[in-house]
Amino acid sequence: MSDPLNMMNDFFRSRPKRTLLDSIDDMFKQQSPSFLVNINETDEQYTVIAELPGVPKNDIHVEMRGNDLIINVKEQKQPPRNLGGVRRVHIPEHVLKKQMKAVYRNGLLEISFRKRRPTRIEIE
Repeated sequence: MSDPLNMMNDFFRSRPKRTLLDSIDDMFKQQSPSFLVNINETDEQYTVIAELPGVPKNDIHVEMRGNDLIINVKEQKQPPRNLGGVRRVHIPEHVLKKQMKAVYRNGLLEISFRKRRPTRIEIE
């Protein structure tokens, strides 16, 4: 009979060099570029604000695809944080997408939409 402790030691010495858990750990260690996006809504307006400090205006592209607002930012390597990537924000049906306005000032990209006015129904 073999010694159980030796068997355990042999098992841990001979295990694969890279396991699934090692791969998952590596994925979380890599910091992919990204940026914060906030959504504000009032009675008259729907606003998407992206925080992009230090990003040149020419590296930011905004477009509508159906009901999705796509914000594409060219990767910026600025320690301590990388900025960049693509963010998709679903825009609700009650928003006027053709009247979109985008302003980039002081590191904040603000994209605002007017909202449709509700239809009032008279009760008889």
